Amino acid sequence: MISISRRKLADSVIDEIKGMIDRGDLKEGDKLPNQNDFAAQLGVSRTVLREALQILDQLGVIEQRPKYGTVIRAKAALLYSAHLIPPLISDNRATLELIQARRIIEVGSAELAAKNASGKQIKEMEALVADMAKMQQKDDSIQYTEKNIAFHLLIAKASHNRFMVHLLVTIRGFMEQWTQESLSVIPGLMDRSSKYHKAIYEAIRDKNPRKAGTSMKKHMSDFLTSLERYYKMTGREERNGKSGNQRP
Repeated sequence: MISISRRKLADSVIDEIKGMIDRGDLKEGDKLPNQNDFAAQLGVSRTVLREALQILDQLGVIEQRPKYGTVIRAKAALLYSAHLIPPLISDNRATLELIQARRIIEVGSAELAAKNASGKQIKEMEALVADMAKMQQKDDSIQYTEKNIAFHLLIAKASHNRFMVHLLVTIRGFMEQWTQESLSVIPGLMDRSSKYHKAIYEAIRDKNPRKAGTSMKKHMSDFLTSLERYYKMTGREERNGKSGNQRP
């Protein structure tokens, strides 16, 4: 088994475990090695491995049994994540559902972050917003996406609600995929996104939960409006079902 690169480590661990299941190296009911040994095999830290296992647990792929260990639960649970392999943006229903999920999770996270964020976390948000503005000026969608996802994860952490963090981590890969794809095909999205992130940060900095939630709602609504225009322009409405009939 090869050592896994630093980038997207948790996602790479998930892909490796999925590959082991697909190849038949791991079957339903099999027990994974203990975390120290398994992390060493994969060439990652225990922290990265735990993050990956938490996501797989949420997806129903594994079951972490107290005093026993981690057991492969079912291969079928991986089919949902496999169904959303790129291009995600070409699937109207999937993108709509993703935005709906993000709106529910992230509006609440922003409101809680405005109440609970530490001074250190607010400074980290400020730095990420500044970095995003620089990447936007350079039209660097790859680096912009990385800073973007880090910003949203930081808001979840700043909510000081562990469930918010777990929910966002679970869909993090889809968020990254959607952001990268949408920035490459929707004109002006990066510029608008950068402005919304600044507004969200400022509301959290000012300890204004209502404004933080409203700014996040506007950010998500801009996603939806941009998608509707994109689908209309590309003629995808009829093939995949019109997204404009359902607002997140």
